[in-house]
Amino acid sequence: MESQKVTFCNEISLMMFGFGDSHKPNPETVRLVESIVLKQLRTIVQEALKYSDNKNLKGKELVFLMRHDKHKMRRFVQYLKNKQLKASLQSMNSSVIEVDKDPKPKGELMKFIEYIDETGEFTDFSEVDEVKQSRLLRADRISQALDEKRYLEFCKARAVSFCSRDITSRNSEKLRQWIDPRKEVNFHSNAMVVLAYLAYQTVAEITDYALLVRMEGKCGADPLNHLYGSYYTSTMFNGDYRIGASGTTNLDYSRVYSGQPPISVNEIKEVMRRVHSPQAGKLTFGGKLPETHFLFAL
Repeated sequence: MESQKVTFCNEISLMMFGFGDSHKPNPETVRLVESIVLKQLRTIVQEALKYSDNKNLKGKELVFLMRHDKHKMRRFVQYLKNKQLKASLQSMNSSVIEVDKDPKPKGELMKFIEYIDETGEFTDFSEVDEVKQSRLLRADRISQALDEKRYLEFCKARAVSFCSRDITSRNSEKLRQWIDPRKEVNFHSNAMVVLAYLAYQTVAEITDYALLVRMEGKCGADPLNHLYGSYYTSTMFNGDYRIGASGTTNLDYSRVYSGQPPISVNEIKEVMRRVHSPQAGKLTFGGKLPETHFLFAL
């Protein structure tokens, strides 16, 4: 079948490495993550279609689903700004960059975000994004532990996405066939941009949570033990080299890369178990949790 031929396992494997997994992620884990991402994308598409004519899907319907989380919306706005800046630089004939010029995009997606952003919180970057910061700090810690060859591989892995940085007719078609092999939905080009972004963020969050599951498994009986160096925890690191573990700041980063096991299938299953289980104190008033409560990217 056509749907079986389309796969993003190679891309997801590289992404997981870039987010902190082993340099050789477990193939079974990668396939499980791919199935989770695909299921979530299809759920997102079905939710977004409720705000369209149930056949033609534009990017704004997908963006509308993100409105409840200002932090995730800000990351998407920053993503759009970066894309716009890159496009602007590519169209310039000189290398001169106007640093004072606001590169904020004014495309259809950004105009829609500004339209629904009544309080201005979606474009307010004064507040620190702790999730994004923790990913950057983890990547920095990993990069310090790698030799030149592995570092170059790590940089390439961090640049991999579901749309190869830019949506083209070729990779857009691959993504569309993966999500909708029966061609039941007419996707606008902006919708593919958003879906590629949401898929990437889903892989990032699954990896984040899997690393937290592993970290908690190593903390033992001390409930606060995992707080030491929690931003830097990765499958590459063992407890002896976490920040604060031995009271030293002069760690030998050349010994950090220890080839620990990659994220396992069971660790991903534990992530999903926690996501699907109702949280203590959640005000559901006895009702059923919304279908979107377990969608990582939203």
